[in-house]
Amino acid sequence: MNAWRAALRIAWREARRSRGRSALVVALILVPVAALSFTAVVFDSTNLTPTEDAARRMGTSEALISWPYRGPVIQQPTRDSAIPLGNAEGPDPSEERLKALLPGTKLIPVERSGVNIRTTAGVGRAGVRMLDLNDPLTKGMITVLEGRPATTNTEIALSRKAMTRTGAQLGGSLTTEDGRTFTVVGVIEDPNRLDDTTVVALPGTFDQADRSWLATTPIDWAKVKELNKSGIAVLSRTVLHNLPSAADSYPQFPDSGELTADILVLVAGLAVLEMSLLAGSAMAVGARRRKRDLALISAVGGAPTHVRRIVLADGVVVGVLAALGGVALGVLAAVSTRPLVEWILTERFGAQRFFPAALAGLALLAVITGVLSALVPAWISSRQDVVTALAGRRGITRSRRRWLILGLILIAAGITTGIFSAISMQVVGILLALILAEVGLVLCTPALLGLLAKAGRWLPVALRIALRDASRNRTAAAPAISAVMAAVIGALIVSVILTSQGEQDAARIAGNMGDVSVYRLDDLSKSNTTTIPPSVATAIRNTMPAAETHEIKLLACDGGPCFAHIRPPADRECPYSLDVLLREPTEAEEKSALADQRCTGVNRAHRYFGTFTSPHGFLAVVPPEAAKSLLHLQPDDVPAAETALRDGKIVVNDPNLVSNNQVLLATGTRSTTIPASGHATPQRQKAPLALMTEETAKSLGFKVSTFTMYATTTRMPTESEQDALTAALGGEYEVHVDRPTESDDQQALGILGLVAGIITLAATALATGLAAADGRKDLTTLAAVGASPSLRKLLSLSQAGVIAGTGGFLGTAAGVGSALALLAALNVGYENHWPQPELNPLTIPWPNVLISLLVVPAVAMLGAALFTRSRLPIERRE
Repeated sequence: MNAWRAALRIAWREARRSRGRSALVVALILVPVAALSFTAVVFDSTNLTPTEDAARRMGTSEALISWPYRGPVIQQPTRDSAIPLGNAEGPDPSEERLKALLPGTKLIPVERSGVNIRTTAGVGRAGVRMLDLNDPLTKGMITVLEGRPATTNTEIALSRKAMTRTGAQLGGSLTTEDGRTFTVVGVIEDPNRLDDTTVVALPGTFDQADRSWLATTPIDWAKVKELNKSGIAVLSRTVLHNLPSAADSYPQFPDSGELTADILVLVAGLAVLEMSLLAGSAMAVGARRRKRDLALISAVGGAPTHVRRIVLADGVVVGVLAALGGVALGVLAAVSTRPLVEWILTERFGAQRFFPAALAGLALLAVITGVLSALVPAWISSRQDVVTALAGRRGITRSRRRWLILGLILIAAGITTGIFSAISMQVVGILLALILAEVGLVLCTPALLGLLAKAGRWLPVALRIALRDASRNRTAAAPAISAVMAAVIGALIVSVILTSQGEQDAARIAGNMGDVSVYRLDDLSKSNTTTIPPSVATAIRNTMPAAETHEIKLLACDGGPCFAHIRPPADRECPYSLDVLLREPTEAEEKSALADQRCTGVNRAHRYFGTFTSPHGFLAVVPPEAAKSLLHLQPDDVPAAETALRDGKIVVNDPNLVSNNQVLLATGTRSTTIPASGHATPQRQKAPLALMTEETAKSLGFKVSTFTMYATTTRMPTESEQDALTAALGGEYEVHVDRPTESDDQQALGILGLVAGIITLAATALATGLAAADGRKDLTTLAAVGASPSLRKLLSLSQAGVIAGTGGFLGTAAGVGSALALLAALNVGYENHWPQPELNPLTIPWPNVLISLLVVPAVAMLGAALFTRSRLPIERRE
């Protein structure tokens, strides 16, 4: 212990004596610790407890109850919605019958609806929450920021977004599209949706609302399942606090959130790996600066054990300082930026929590990382040649072949492990694979520096000197390059995953992002044979960046629209599809479906024309000229499709649906099929879609029902353009624009991506700064032999460019390659899941790649230019 006490005193004294260099070393470890501490605090604060979740969804009541169906339903324990089982008919839902099923309970109505309101740009759609905020049972569901809740049906409260869009003021008025005027008496916010345009009024203020009730009677899961038999869905406070086991839940709802959660764990693991490499870089550079002092210890009789202990003590001191500073900085940043984070996430924290266990673990990890990162420098320092070190000569100018071979082996092992782990969806294996690959790249970096130095003979003087200096000082340059590489890898992996998820979401829609659908506000359950007037298409073209507009209709049957689709021929139909089973498949049937080629892509839900989602497909009644845009046809395929429509055929975008020039038309999962003439476009599209003309529908014995006016666009419409179109159409229509949806997991990945980007720039600046400090004597030598100040600045820029550029290039190649390989392997792993999810698109986010390749080195070089003095004092060289 006395030896360790002495080593710690030496390390502490050295840290105080070289404050600038020590601060940079600490900062390299502190930055990722602070970033991870910030993320941990934000995660803990936004991860709602059952009590907080219940308060936002049901106030102080015991349950939120809805009665959407008259037959049996199934539901998830944490949802207030349900799925019907069949078409069994029961009694009409009513509040009186609900009270009879729950004797002694008090029911408070809450309703949801939508309304068109006058905005500064025209008319916009607002979500309506109808509940009495003066009732104690609603406390926590909506927050009143200013003013008071509504007390009459002529008063409303508005969200901040609604007030901004309408220009309404507290005490002023708001006008709906149909001319109703309301007094604005309050400013509110929905804690879960801060950016929504929301109107809060008393129940019954607006028509066509979905009604639920707040109940005062506690309801357990057994009672929930009993109420499900009557078509009632229940979100229970008791159930939220005591979730049922998987065996007691409905088997139709498997856990579907594992994969994205695993990806978040993977990204967090990469951040920890990045911190380790940054720490190793910092300690290697620090030991390089102190090698003369350590050589003096050996010269006066110190054993290699003493030298190793002193360097390890450096790691302890640096780790403790980084742990304290990083945790404190991360917590302070999370607390001080809470309004900004809530604005980005568009939701309020449940409470300001600090995740003590995670912070303690990060602090301990920082100390351990400091010690581990000092192991290699300690081993190298204890084995250095004392005479060479005292003379100030460079020790390592060549890389040993065995390290290069070991690095290549680790890279190969990482790639192999990653492929097999991703296919089997094993996140721990994926993380291990990335660690192996990155460590392999680190071991290969010194050899790469040697190759780059040999290519420097054709470069300008400053860059040639920088390359050769990096090659001679590989113990200092390689860790700095590795630090930049690790930061870039983490940032790019997150970027590629985010880009892939965005395109995966776009692949679920039949059209393109930005497409516009205009609907009548009539109830779609009733058939409406009125044609949408041409003035609607004109209004779309006048207000939107529209390319084409087409009216889309549906087949009508039994007094309402029937959402028809095309079934495959009997010999090609998947025997486990919803059309055949009329229910969800069992686990055994899912395994059988995986082995049946007819089941590929079956039961995968897609979104059509903004609002309608179906796992079967969709049939639209359209004019022939709509085929090109709706089916995304190539120019050569358009004439055949339009001719087929005019000839009375049904055109489908999946050749598998046509047999002997016929298709099978189905108007519901329980209906019989109707054979009809068919034509298939050459290539299968992402979402199954079938088209027929109105004349063909009538020839098959169907009437048609109005559905939507659909428009493709040249770009994403703005919110103001959407409001202008709504205003131009009057109060009969609702405008929908296909926009990207952002899930909570995407938001979490977005925060991690932002954190990774900040770490990248900080790591680049600090690593190049340490390398520049290490090369300061070289600059003074240049000054002594007559080099001009501009040459010295150019050398500093070149040194920063070599480190940041090489690290950025390696990190970009490894990050993009690793992410694409991961996504490709996950796609292979999807083959074991049925229905198979949409595949992850293998897309490269080129703006992020260019930032890593160009902006990161540019920032490092700019920092070197700003902080390199033109004139340096002459230092004595031993």
